[in-house]
Amino acid sequence: MASTHQSAPYRPEVQSLGGTPTIPVDIPVCAVFMLLYIIAGVLHFGTFLRNKKVGKKFIFGGMMFGLCKIRIVTLSLRIAWACYPRNIRLGIAAQIFVNIGVVLLYFVNLFFTQRIVRAQHPNFGWSKLFTPLIPIICAITVLTIIALIVAVIQSFYTLDKNIHRIDRIIELYGPTAFSAIAFVPIVIITISTLLRLIPSVRGQKALDKFGSGKMSTKIAIVIPSAALLTLAASLKAGTSYLRQVPLLTPDNTPEPTPWYFNRGIFYGFGFGVEIIILFFYMAVRVDKRFIIPDGAKRPYSYAGGFVFAGESGNEKSRLVQRDSTRNLTGSSQSLQSWGGSTRRGGRSKAPSVISWGGISQADTEMGIGEDGVEPVPYVTTEDGEIARPASIAGAEQEMGWDSKSGKWKLRPVSGMSAVSTAIPMMPREDV
Repeated sequence: MASTHQSAPYRPEVQSLGGTPTIPVDIPVCAVFMLLYIIAGVLHFGTFLRNKKVGKKFIFGGMMFGLCKIRIVTLSLRIAWACYPRNIRLGIAAQIFVNIGVVLLYFVNLFFTQRIVRAQHPNFGWSKLFTPLIPIICAITVLTIIALIVAVIQSFYTLDKNIHRIDRIIELYGPTAFSAIAFVPIVIITISTLLRLIPSVRGQKALDKFGSGKMSTKIAIVIPSAALLTLAASLKAGTSYLRQVPLLTPDNTPEPTPWYFNRGIFYGFGFGVEIIILFFYMAVRVDKRFIIPDGAKRPYSYAGGFVFAGESGNEKSRLVQRDSTRNLTGSSQSLQSWGGSTRRGGRSKAPSVISWGGISQADTEMGIGEDGVEPVPYVTTEDGEIARPASIAGAEQEMGWDSKSGKWKLRPVSGMSAVSTAIPMMPREDV
């Protein structure tokens, strides 16, 4: 740092990525990026408001709008710093805002990853082992940001060599941690998808679809964006480990800036990567592809599905009044779609002795989930809870969807000779 004759904050003695901005070079570049962030922010916030008006909560749109606001402030500070290069406090503020913006994209990708895993492996995705993983990673990210902010500020306000050494360690740890966090979605999605390809795993559980589009498309959205973020974070981490370059040579002349500290890399792999991802997410409409129903908190609570008579149903299902009677009585084929995910109802063609809520084994189409379903002998229900059946006269077996196994299952009906009066049944519609 500077000599003891100066007062805090002290002027740095080593170069950093992007360097000190200048008016002819940095202000035009910052102005262009600021315009791009304004456009991206308007698009994401407009989509967020439109979804909110129709009752769809997609908080990630608000997070991306928040990133745009942070970046507008960051670029404004950098422009001000270019106009007043000797104002060290402006430089400190600009460096802090550069570090805190991109983590919002890390959070978006991490929660997209969580939804993909829960769709591919519903029981594991909602287990006590996996559920806290993403929040823990997000908490580590927040703590890392706080540590970096403290280290950056502290390094400008002290001349103590030991404190500088500690700050240097934190400044190396931060970009390294961000590189790992940016890479986490790639690792998790790759493992989850490969496991899903195993026939024994694929045939055991049905896919809990959510949002619009295929699961492969969702994966193709998250993986490239995570790869770009990993590349940008790794580049910054790599330059941090290189030899520190002084601002001035021993004869007090400016030290040439290494190629890895130049402005092209700073803007291209920093703001440029973020702009690409922001517009990419807007173009592919992640608000439609990654949205899930409110209240989803258990296996198979993402996609739409049946609500049987006598069952409390699933918080995912919101059957419209027009179709509710049909699904409960099995009068005709009906379709329900939530966020582009379609589930096919049963078709009642003739009375059947194997029936639950009017939907028989023979008449039910195999269209639940992408992987198909297969009626098998009923074994047990989820968590040992026996669902109250809507019994039908003469019925020997009843069929229902077991969310724990992800399959249709049958079980015998004991002591039921008439429709149970304990469960209100809706009148049959003739359609």
